[in-house]
Amino acid sequence: MQQQGPHPDDAVSVGRVLGLHGFDGLVRVQAFSDAPHRFEPGRTVFCDNAPLVISSCVTRRPQRLIVGFDGVDSPAAAAPLVGEWLTVPESWVAELPEGEYFHFQLLGLKVVTESGELLGEIAEVIETGSNDVYVVSGAGGQVLIPAIASVVKDVRLETGLMVVRLMEGMR
Repeated sequence: MQQQGPHPDDAVSVGRVLGLHGFDGLVRVQAFSDAPHRFEPGRTVFCDNAPLVISSCVTRRPQRLIVGFDGVDSPAAAAPLVGEWLTVPESWVAELPEGEYFHFQLLGLKVVTESGELLGEIAEVIETGSNDVYVVSGAGGQVLIPAIASVVKDVRLETGLMVVRLMEGMR
């Protein structure tokens, strides 16, 4: 029986196919998962609701992988994957401790200041090594919000809202 992919409302993006690599159907993948086992051979991810079983994976740089899939053995077979998102069902994602969030949970959250000013929505999460930085896009342009307790005051996933205290010079 073929595995059914996650429902779009239940799909968690774990990577995106950036391009082809070589002549054996391998692809370059930007990984968005910190789970060390996510791209191990034998694991399944989904692309447009269709299962793809990973046959090989090599780490090129942090979060940049070269991945092979069972049955994808030529550039022509791999080409339709370029630009596509790789997903897993949300039920496959581990629980995090309270106060910690996966990037997919934060993307799209509305961001407001403590005084209620709407800054925009989280469009991207940048990993810097010391702390993540949230790229908030709104009518006033982009604001970079460091993911530190003195700035991020409240995260309400259930209502899709993040409350922040802007530091001097953040705009």
